[in-house]
Amino acid sequence: MGEPANQPGFQSPEQYPKTGGLVWVFLIMTVIAGWMMSRSWHASILDRYEFRQLQTALSIFWTVKDGFRLEYLTPLFGPPWSIPMEFPTYQWCVAAIVRLGLMEVEPAGRMVSILFYAATLPASYGLLGLVKLAPSRRLLVLAVILSTPVYLFYTRAVMIETTALCFSVWYLFAFSRTLTTGKSSWLIGTCLFALLAALTKITTFAVYAVPAAVIAVCALRHNLKATKERLDYRSAGRSALISALPVCLALGLTWWWIGFGDAIKHSNPYTGFLASTELGNWNYGTWALRLDPSFWLHLWQNITQNLLSEGALVLGVVAFTFARPNARRMSLVCLAGFFTGPLVFANLYHVHDYYFSANALLLTGAVGLLLASAWDNPRLTIPSRWTMIVLVLLLQYRAFDSGYHYYYWKAAPAPPDLATIMRETIPPDGVVLISGDDWNPLLPYYSQRRAVMVVGGRDHEPAVLDDVLTRLPPQRITAMVLVGEKLRHQTSLINERTKRFGLSPQPFASSAEADLYLPASDILSAAAHFHYRQFTNARVLVSPDSKLPMSPVVSQDWQEHDITGFSPGPRMSRSQFGVNPETVDDLPAILAHAPSELYFQPARDAHTFSAIVGLAPSAYANPLPSASDGVIVEIFEQQTSGLRRSLLRRSLTPATVDSDRGPHKLTYENNLPFTGMLVFTISPGPANNLAYDQAYWAQIEIR
Repeated sequence: MGEPANQPGFQSPEQYPKTGGLVWVFLIMTVIAGWMMSRSWHASILDRYEFRQLQTALSIFWTVKDGFRLEYLTPLFGPPWSIPMEFPTYQWCVAAIVRLGLMEVEPAGRMVSILFYAATLPASYGLLGLVKLAPSRRLLVLAVILSTPVYLFYTRAVMIETTALCFSVWYLFAFSRTLTTGKSSWLIGTCLFALLAALTKITTFAVYAVPAAVIAVCALRHNLKATKERLDYRSAGRSALISALPVCLALGLTWWWIGFGDAIKHSNPYTGFLASTELGNWNYGTWALRLDPSFWLHLWQNITQNLLSEGALVLGVVAFTFARPNARRMSLVCLAGFFTGPLVFANLYHVHDYYFSANALLLTGAVGLLLASAWDNPRLTIPSRWTMIVLVLLLQYRAFDSGYHYYYWKAAPAPPDLATIMRETIPPDGVVLISGDDWNPLLPYYSQRRAVMVVGGRDHEPAVLDDVLTRLPPQRITAMVLVGEKLRHQTSLINERTKRFGLSPQPFASSAEADLYLPASDILSAAAHFHYRQFTNARVLVSPDSKLPMSPVVSQDWQEHDITGFSPGPRMSRSQFGVNPETVDDLPAILAHAPSELYFQPARDAHTFSAIVGLAPSAYANPLPSASDGVIVEIFEQQTSGLRRSLLRRSLTPATVDSDRGPHKLTYENNLPFTGMLVFTISPGPANNLAYDQAYWAQIEIR
């Protein structure tokens, strides 16, 4: 990439004026980038592409727990508990920090990711020497790179992206130094960085093949000039060997690693789909995808929203006309390398925006290079130079603000409460069987328990599940989770599995998405453990038989009463203010001011019920505080074992939520016949304020 240093219209490098302002631009951008990457440091990793972050974090957690091994654990599918994808360079670095007791998994993962990104900058600085940029101009390029939205966001993620990027850029720099100096130490470094880059993430390493090839060609061209256009075969052969050796070593070892991982994946019937032989279309995409206009539109959207704004691109084109010829050529090489990624791995880049972490440096680096080179063109006035730089950086922030910034000010979801319940009920050496969630690591990671996940909807292939489970020690399945409404209501599947594994036929805990089943022998102790514990997004469905607290207590016997619309009628009630038959919302009803309980004895084979519940219109006729602040409606099954099992729970706040006004129909279907009395309860809202809590029941039918 060399050329005469003293070009017409440009100053030679030794004549460059010292520009402290550009150094300050770099320092300011470094502070801003560091500050932005450190936001929400202790938030969960459930912000964006949490599936990938969770999978990485899960491998780190089990590396910390069980030690460093090539077949590192990602225990989602049963023995051998391993699905080696990329070489665990990043995972081992994070695990080492966690094992030292310095940090937990997630902050350590963020810190390592940021450190690898920071370590990329010195190599980028060194590569800019290929176009004879002065130090302050090189720092300007780095400032533009630091403004890249995709780095400002994903550098703080628990992902391998910046690790692979760092090794790839250092490979490129070491390779250029090897060709320049001929020193064996640089060649060794080149081989080492190539190996680490390819093993960590081959798709990132491949992006830098184009710049490496250009560097090699330039070295050959320089050799031809030095020998007066006559090829020195010995020198050319040495350059070819230096160029090929690191790549061949990297590809050879990566090929071995892929084979090693595929052999492990094929050893489990649930993991064969993750072998490299099965992922060709997923990784590379089809020719039809590359020819689809929507592919290019989506690529453009990713570039302008996540990498380089439209305005910054325009300013880059303007700077191109003022830049040195060698800077223009280098920028075109960077563009060629940038497009290598989405053209070769079309589907990966089409689906995942974080894949642009591999090549975004080449695009924003190209624009920074053009701006830095144009800085010394005397045709540009000093105000116009500063205007271009300031505009580019402001436009980059605007792009970040319109996209990724949303995930900074929006609170990331908290870890699921169901995982907390699992962690506190499943023994550390236990295994949970999970169906309906494919291979989502969410519950296994936050519960810190090994899992056998039935992938791809294969719940009705019992022979495959048996093949996996026979590799486990007896009685190792100590819990089951069913995800999704379809599976949660498959009575035959639930009955078969609960009998097989000795689980209670009714779920112990539930969330909006899933039900947790525990061994019948553990229910009593688990219920006592969680008694009075409240969760935000999950419920423990079983508790010791504890009646609603109320004082005084009004007990009423209803066995002699024939209440219209109730089948069967209530046996008894407990309340603080008494319960009475009334007509509410034009329905024959029982007015049951909170706190209150109605007891029903279902028929022997009854397994469903329906009911209407609501608050009397007078309870919310006036605005707060002269109205009910809401009630909690909950129906329990009072079992002979001394436990209460929650069947249905609903909050009503009609004073503030219009849809909670009027009567509401509740329905429930049990997998098995009810075994005890049903208790229909009304309790005050979270503030425990009883004022105006005039609730009612109507048309309760148990059958």
